[in-house]
Amino acid sequence: MRKSLVLAPAVLLTFALAGLSPAFAQDEVSPGSLPSSLNDSSNAAVLLTEAEPAALPALPAASSTPAGPTAAPAEGAGSSPRVGIGLTVGTLGVGGQVAVRVLRPLNIRAGFSGLGIGYNFNNDGIDYGARLRLEGAPVTADFFFFHGIHVSGGGLLYNGTRITGTAAVSSGTTFTLNNVTYESSTSSPVAGTVGANFRKVAPMVGFGFGNLVPRGSRHWSITSDFGVAFTGSPNAALNLAGLACPAGATSGPTCLNVATNATIQSNVVAEQANVNSKLKFFKIYPVFSLGFGYAF
Repeated sequence: MRKSLVLAPAVLLTFALAGLSPAFAQDEVSPGSLPSSLNDSSNAAVLLTEAEPAALPALPAASSTPAGPTAAPAEGAGSSPRVGIGLTVGTLGVGGQVAVRVLRPLNIRAGFSGLGIGYNFNNDGIDYGARLRLEGAPVTADFFFFHGIHVSGGGLLYNGTRITGTAAVSSGTTFTLNNVTYESSTSSPVAGTVGANFRKVAPMVGFGFGNLVPRGSRHWSITSDFGVAFTGSPNAALNLAGLACPAGATSGPTCLNVATNATIQSNVVAEQANVNSKLKFFKIYPVFSLGFGYAF
């Protein structure tokens, strides 16, 4: 009886719990069965999750237009020299030159040089003490191909190249004028002057290596030029005075004044032409030079 009184409440409690268990199970699965506070929190979480992308800080939109290439600075701008100066030595003498860059492949160059050379020689029994004066002012346009190789065209705006000197025949010495032999008088030996002038303005062409105005950041340069100037045939002048005697005589009435005797003067003119022919190689004058320069 006591057992029945104890077990009866336990059985009734068990059945009561068993009947309530489906409701508990349904409440765990269904969100609607949750307490409103929990349900609202879940909904807020879901709304936050769905709204999260819009809540992030807006980033600047990337431009769909591709960025163009950055403009490169002009070649040599601000660093490439435009003017060069230098010293030269060559067949026109020793001097200086200046060049200006006009275009990337083109320079205009001008200079001046001079040099005097003295030399003595004997021709047809006449002793000459000559002096060669080299002097010129070339102006050229230099067109560059690559690595400083260039061609040049222009001219000698001033060509002061000339020959001056003296001519003398020692007394009692024979000499020849136009293949006619004379003997210099002992009382008034034959003597005079000789000279040769060249065309004052002459065209030039040539080529060379190096650039007085280097492209890029360099400033120092070494240049060399090879060319010719078309100076024309020189005009030689031979002036003689004194007494010229027939061969074997050094005095007497047979000795004639070289400056006034027409026959001797015609022979002097012929000798002058002979000198000119020997100077014909100067009509195409070689122009070689080596230069050292600085550009800025």
